[in-house]
Amino acid sequence: MNNFSRRQWLKGLAGVAGATAASRLGLMPSTAFAQEAPEKAALLVVFLGGGYNALFGSADSFAGEGTFGVTGSNQRVLGNGLVVDGPTFGNLPAFALEHMATVGIRHGITSHEAAQDHCFTAGNSNAALKLAAALGGDGAIKAVQLGGGSVPGGREAESGVTFQTINDMKSTIAALGGITDATVPDRAIAERAIAASRFMSAKTLVNSPRLTRTLGEGYGAAVETLQKPVKTYNYVSLANAYGFQPTTTAVTNFTTQVAAAEVMIEAGANVCVAVNGGWDTHGDRDGSSVRNMMNTRILPPLRVFINRMVADTRRNVNVMIVGDFSRSLPGSDHAAGVSATVIGKNVRVGTTGRVDADVRLAAGTPQALGLWAYLARLTNLPYQPFGTNPHTGLVLT
Repeated sequence: MNNFSRRQWLKGLAGVAGATAASRLGLMPSTAFAQEAPEKAALLVVFLGGGYNALFGSADSFAGEGTFGVTGSNQRVLGNGLVVDGPTFGNLPAFALEHMATVGIRHGITSHEAAQDHCFTAGNSNAALKLAAALGGDGAIKAVQLGGGSVPGGREAESGVTFQTINDMKSTIAALGGITDATVPDRAIAERAIAASRFMSAKTLVNSPRLTRTLGEGYGAAVETLQKPVKTYNYVSLANAYGFQPTTTAVTNFTTQVAAAEVMIEAGANVCVAVNGGWDTHGDRDGSSVRNMMNTRILPPLRVFINRMVADTRRNVNVMIVGDFSRSLPGSDHAAGVSATVIGKNVRVGTTGRVDADVRLAAGTPQALGLWAYLARLTNLPYQPFGTNPHTGLVLT
């Protein structure tokens, strides 16, 4: 994560990255960027800061005692051992219901910060950055933090890939050449100006690598973005699909986070992370609080994203929903593991994250590294950056 990219790069490029008259915003019939390569592999991570109740992906675990408000009639059986919460995940689009899995992480941690870091750690690397780097491609920005909220785990660059924070979609589209503005310089001029600034700063960047790390990362991402071909995007269509006004471009809530994920994946990003807080739901004994948040905040834009991106078989876009840990009984406190939800074209319906009636995962359930190995397998990476996938039964072959 870096302050330069958040406060200077994205804001500044909005003022230096004008496009040609042929690429006006909202005038193209397509709802996606031109030049998109088929079978683009990407991942949207939805991280629920505070916890992710297992009732969503392991509903049948609680039906016997009626805990977390689960009854015999509000579950939905998807098959292969997977039973989800009917009023929430049971109402997702058909494609999601046919390509959904619950994946267990038995980390044994009940403190927030340690559990969050575990979910995003692969050795000495941030797992999300490691996957973004491994997926390669020609996107100038490969790993994205969508709006506010800090992505857990380390911040060090992984093979040159760093998190770039997207706080405004208009700035991003402008940087890609999707907005014509007569008051801003030509993209080529802007690229040369920023490259010259980086050259003049080279000595400082070399002599003070730790103090200037974020500045150097921002320079590199800015120059590479402006060197890319212009891509046209129909922002009006996107805004209408997600239900907000086309004049709204700031990334300020979960809906705009997901919309920004679509923009960035279309632009070549490999991994986008949306952090959503407020899920430390102590006292939510009947699950009504988390169900309400899921149905009003998370699932409406996620349904749109699934229909537009994940269900598009020309590409390979996946969604993972995870949090610090599940919620324990009886008081919806901190459990010692978490059951993530994964949706994607290569996902086989099933579960390795079913908990027992006391919200405990089975002995032998892998830790978070196994989840990232599974995600790497879903994206069809030709090698195994996280080791062998232990969730082989959850992959369509």
